[in-house]
Amino acid sequence: MKHNYHFSINILVVLTLLFFSSQPLLAHFGSRGPFGGSVSVAISNDSTVYVGTFNGGVYESTNSRLTAWRALPVGLRSGRITALIHSGTNLFAGTQDDGVYIYSGVVGTDKHWVRISNGLTNLRVTALVALDANTLIAGTESGGVYKTTDKGANWKFLNSAWLNGTTITGLLKLGNRIIASSREGGVFVTKDGNGWDSFSDGKTLDVGGTNSISYNAKTNELAVINMDGLFILSNASAVTGNINYRTIQPGLPSGTVMRSISNNGDNWFLTTNKGVYTSTTGATWTAANDGLATSDVTVALGFRTTVLLGTRKEGIYTTPASALNWVSRNTNFNNLETYAMESSGERIVVAATEKGIFVSRDLAASYVRANKGLSDSLNVTYLKFYGSSLYASTQNGGVFVSADTGKTWTALNAGLTNLHVKKIYASSNHVYILDDSYGVFQLNGSTWNSIQAGLPANTLLSSMAFYGSKILMGTLGQGVFTREVASGSWTAVNTGLGNLRVTSVATNGSKLFAGTDGAGVFVANLDAANWTPTAATSISHTTLMGLDGSKIQDMAYYAGYIFASYRGGLVASSDNGQTWIAGGNQFNLPSYTSVHKISFVTTRVFVSTEFNSVYSNALSELPAVVTSTKDFNPALNAAIRIVPNPNDGRFAIQLENGNTKVEGVTLFDNMGRRIQDFHNPNDLQNVQTSVQLPVGIYFVQIRTTGGLAVKRVVIR
Repeated sequence: MKHNYHFSINILVVLTLLFFSSQPLLAHFGSRGPFGGSVSVAISNDSTVYVGTFNGGVYESTNSRLTAWRALPVGLRSGRITALIHSGTNLFAGTQDDGVYIYSGVVGTDKHWVRISNGLTNLRVTALVALDANTLIAGTESGGVYKTTDKGANWKFLNSAWLNGTTITGLLKLGNRIIASSREGGVFVTKDGNGWDSFSDGKTLDVGGTNSISYNAKTNELAVINMDGLFILSNASAVTGNINYRTIQPGLPSGTVMRSISNNGDNWFLTTNKGVYTSTTGATWTAANDGLATSDVTVALGFRTTVLLGTRKEGIYTTPASALNWVSRNTNFNNLETYAMESSGERIVVAATEKGIFVSRDLAASYVRANKGLSDSLNVTYLKFYGSSLYASTQNGGVFVSADTGKTWTALNAGLTNLHVKKIYASSNHVYILDDSYGVFQLNGSTWNSIQAGLPANTLLSSMAFYGSKILMGTLGQGVFTREVASGSWTAVNTGLGNLRVTSVATNGSKLFAGTDGAGVFVANLDAANWTPTAATSISHTTLMGLDGSKIQDMAYYAGYIFASYRGGLVASSDNGQTWIAGGNQFNLPSYTSVHKISFVTTRVFVSTEFNSVYSNALSELPAVVTSTKDFNPALNAAIRIVPNPNDGRFAIQLENGNTKVEGVTLFDNMGRRIQDFHNPNDLQNVQTSVQLPVGIYFVQIRTTGGLAVKRVVIR
């Protein structure tokens, strides 16, 4: 008996089945921009410059011209870097909320940070100084100072009437003495940290706002910034009594906030919210802002014959010290706060950041800004391709759509009363949004219509996925719901679901997946009758870095794998969660930042992070997977015909074996991208979808009671 199954095949979503030769996981996740960010601190040691950021960890440059950077994010539980110091042997980092780290951990050829905060009862570190290779002093916020003599393995609180309870804003060496500045009290001195004396005068003692100090060894001067201005102490290393700072009048514009003072021996550099100013003696100051894209400057560092400048949002600049003309140096400095990311096809990557939307058409090698018409471009919450259109949701402006991949945008808000939209999803025929007031809407034509019926009141909606003719909805506290795409109401399907805080849902065409906030991933058949937990979503890297693989943040299916992300990591499973492996070498993924979106182009997986832009790895790094290869039936494959073939996108599947029942059909393009699923093909006749497939070679995967078949289709 012959069975014919007829389809009009059209493209909708981009997922993948790739036929790779098996190979080991080798390549690391790499930074894929866009680049820029905000610098909180900068130091140098020998031939290397290190910069810390307000939320994105630490970077280093070993290039003599400081033209490129390398992130050092692995192992840090906090990316909020407040202090850096190099002892000559080791690099140390102080964080705003998680104590001190040493960059000494080793796994193979990779290095990572190790937390060293035993005895440090105040983890809000504000300053560090190294007395020798083993001895450091740490200043804290409202907690005074601590000392270690064993590279941070143990810390001891240093009792000081001058410093107890104060916020330490600076620590530095001055000859054979250590100088500390406190925000509330002024400047203080010690030989070894065990006893402190005032190093202030009437202009600097008990004056609030003491926020920066700098010692110029060449001129033997100490500069101090407090709320009353800028002050310099001459012959600083020799002074023991009769301390007298001279007042400096830099002549800054009204409203200028002095942020830091530094020097390169020949010149002082004063960073402010209105640019950078320089002076040789402190008597006269000159604005030095040529080449800067912003006046919001945070730190300056003299390095050999170069001066480095850190800014807010615009990243890093350098200039020759002999001629101050700044040049942007942000290559691989991936510290932009990133709110959303989407990719498509072979080369398109789109990122929404604190500086707006950027689009790359060359596999993230370069980006252009793409915000024309997008009135809330600095607050984009989600991005989604639907066909050739790109949709963006925002916090304040609702939804925007672009027909030219971001070159121009148009608002699309008819039917919406709440313009704070959190996420966008798409089925084969519709676009959907979730807003921040528990609402879910479907786009019909150019109007959004609520499809709320059946959901409990005040349900926090987290995610959507689509399978067959149904929608799968995840919620934070109410578990999982389903409904028909065409119409109907939502029905809870939570049997066996051990954690109702569902952060992400996904499907691979034969199974449903629910990622949870604390219980890992659950899997169910397409009827969602019963959920069962998958294997633990933890790998050796997760354990080593102290990450929590049970708190899933996003899920996606591609290349025969279901992917799940969590803070600092990405795992993948080719057997529906029975086992999980690293979704690429995890080194370079920041340990402190959420991995809140997984997306794909033909050959690569992309992930976006909160504070470090976009990372990517080659899909070829994953072991070979052909979905259900173990079930492939050569005899069945030979008994199936596609007619006509070639065709114009409408064809029939002829199955000669009357005892075999078709359970599912999936179409892939010639690059392995999943085009469309048909879950009940015995009931599908002349299926109509919205977009005609382009000419090319495709593959039809047919899942039957007798096994798996894959047939080649030519559309012309």
